Amino acid sequence: MKKYALVCLVLLAFFSIAKGQETPVWDTAESMRELGLSAQTALFRSEPDLDQIAVDLQAMSDLYTNALQSNIAAAAPAVDEAIILAISEAQVAGAAGDAPGLALARGQMWAHLLHGSYRVTLSALDDGETETAVEWLRLREYRRSTIVNLVNSPADAVMQQVLRETVSPTDAKLIVDSDLRDTTFFRLREALNELDEAIESQFATRSSEWVGKAQGYFALLEEDYISKQGASASADLWTALDAAGKAAVSEDWATLTTQAEIVRSGLANYQPIAFTEEQLAERAQLLYLYTDLIWIEYRDAVRNGEITIAIEYQETVTFRNQAETIFEELRPTIEANDPSAAQRLAEIYTEIEAIVAVIGPKADVEPLVMEAIGLIETGLAVDATAVADSGASITLINNLLDEVMIAVESGNYELAEDTRIEAYAFFETGPEVKLANRAPRLARTIEGIFWEGTGGEEGLAAMIRNEESPDTIEARIATLRERLAESEAFLAAETNSTVTIFSSAAIIIREGLEAVLIIGAIIGFMRQSAETRKYVWWVGAGVAAAIALSVLIWWGANTIFVISFSNRELLEGLTALVAVAVLFYVTNWLFQKVYVQDWMTFVKEQVGKALTSGSAMGLAFLGFTVVFREGFETVLFYQTLLFDSDPQAVGIGFVGGLVLILIVAYLILQASVRLPLKPFFNVTTALLLIMAFNFMGKGFRGLQEAGYVNATWLSWMPENLLLIELFGIYPTVETTLAQLGFVLLVVGTFGWSLFQSRQKRVNSVATD
Repeated sequence: MKKYALVCLVLLAFFSIAKGQETPVWDTAESMRELGLSAQTALFRSEPDLDQIAVDLQAMSDLYTNALQSNIAAAAPAVDEAIILAISEAQVAGAAGDAPGLALARGQMWAHLLHGSYRVTLSALDDGETETAVEWLRLREYRRSTIVNLVNSPADAVMQQVLRETVSPTDAKLIVDSDLRDTTFFRLREALNELDEAIESQFATRSSEWVGKAQGYFALLEEDYISKQGASASADLWTALDAAGKAAVSEDWATLTTQAEIVRSGLANYQPIAFTEEQLAERAQLLYLYTDLIWIEYRDAVRNGEITIAIEYQETVTFRNQAETIFEELRPTIEANDPSAAQRLAEIYTEIEAIVAVIGPKADVEPLVMEAIGLIETGLAVDATAVADSGASITLINNLLDEVMIAVESGNYELAEDTRIEAYAFFETGPEVKLANRAPRLARTIEGIFWEGTGGEEGLAAMIRNEESPDTIEARIATLRERLAESEAFLAAETNSTVTIFSSAAIIIREGLEAVLIIGAIIGFMRQSAETRKYVWWVGAGVAAAIALSVLIWWGANTIFVISFSNRELLEGLTALVAVAVLFYVTNWLFQKVYVQDWMTFVKEQVGKALTSGSAMGLAFLGFTVVFREGFETVLFYQTLLFDSDPQAVGIGFVGGLVLILIVAYLILQASVRLPLKPFFNVTTALLLIMAFNFMGKGFRGLQEAGYVNATWLSWMPENLLLIELFGIYPTVETTLAQLGFVLLVVGTFGWSLFQSRQKRVNSVATD
């Protein structure tokens, strides 16, 4: 049956040729490839039909001769000769039943066809034959699309402009040439990666085909390679490629491995196109992102030498491969800046690959990733951490949303949910960081769409959990894309100095106000008595230590280490929970001082004993944790703001906001001196408890975002910005239970204090 189908395919091709070549160029080339593959497949049968193989390969030859040869021969005679030779060698190998030999020739033929298309396209642009150029450009390959890498084709885009006569063919030629060479180099490196895998598995046919493709890809790049690396280097590389082809066919694995490594070394310092600063920065950001994600995915993927989350493990492999691919693109640039960094990065990606392959210890992967991130920043001499607010994140998110829809349409809602979480991670580690400073409402809206909903409409998490229809989910994703586009436009817009000043002031005011209110309340309370006033310096010492540590972290994050997303969320969460514990201790201690015995009596009778050393240390620790929590967040927000803002404007806003915070602190302290003690104490205690309640919710939320606590969403509880900001109330089971537990603990301990107080009073009356 397959034989007749192939005959029909050949007849259809000839019929189209007879009518004036109505079959597209790319379709004809694809038919040639299918005929070659059919012959290849036939050789694997126990009794291959050599006659049918000869028919298929002859049909492949006839298609080239009748449909493609004239154009290629006119534009590039040498390429035409290479294609004819590859077809001839395929026929010889097919007749001899030589599967590796046929695979080598098939790989060569396909890559040479791409080379021929490249030459015809450029020649047509030179001659102003736009239609011909567009037709032949369709016979090409693209960078392989993955969930983290979109197909981007400047050549296709510029040819549309040529058709609209908004760009001249001469100008378009430069873009087409660069795009095709860049893509070919990407495919050449990919072919070498595939060759490595085939060698490891000792697959002779696959190894031969990938060597053949590598030879054809390099043929397209040879002229440019010679201009940059020299004729001698080109000759050496051809020698290695030819030797690799012979070794693959003869299954000489040792020689093939050696020659493949020689080819890699010969390409290490070659770059087919010169990157613009923007392109370099974009690739550097992607390299940084992919490398960082290796650890993030692997950390969650394995436990005790076993894969616990298969999709996370697969993503680890994907990100490592993508990182290595981008690294190979950037290696010449890194080599020029720091040769030792380039060499070490190559070693790191190899070491990580070896660890991941055997599901090795996570502790071995993390330091390698951190080292690689440092080398990326120094070796590329660019701010790779700008990935946190780059358009690349939006691109990756949209890619993953495509994957969500594919999974939903196939009915795999579990995979859809995993991919949704992956997309949200990109948003949270990238755009949200910057939006939190400049457009918090938009950031919350997008977060709500990702999760349980916003504006009275369900979010993706709820829709996927309820397995709603693809059309419904697609509509919600369309809304999400609109908001993401809005955020991208917002972040891409140039920020003037006035906006930067206000943004900077808003950060210090927002982050400092909580600390000022808490510390001001505590100090104001202590200043009510001359005997307790002298212990204020304990709180001041804690505040000073927190400020010093925050400044140290700012310096370290800009010079020594990198604060990753997971570390940031973990530190924020733990610091908030420590603050809860200290706040609870302090408020409970103060509460007992009021109800265990009358406060004024206590002050009068216990002069010089107002605070125990333990209580003083507790107050100092409170001052430290409250201020450090806000200080740590302030460091993160200012790092983000300074990515693309005028430092002078940021500084002005910071100073202005700081002055306002100091004024507020002064007013609070002055007011506390004049206020009656009892009302002031009641307000202070209520404020501290509300803050502790808020920190409890935000602390557990931080641990959820860091991946250390599960997030079980409450569908009946909407995400409300006011509740989140004021009280730390999130619609999850874990945060709700934590806050409920805190309330019960407060009620229980304070109730017990009241009970003890009443009992003492009863006993006192009875004694009297």
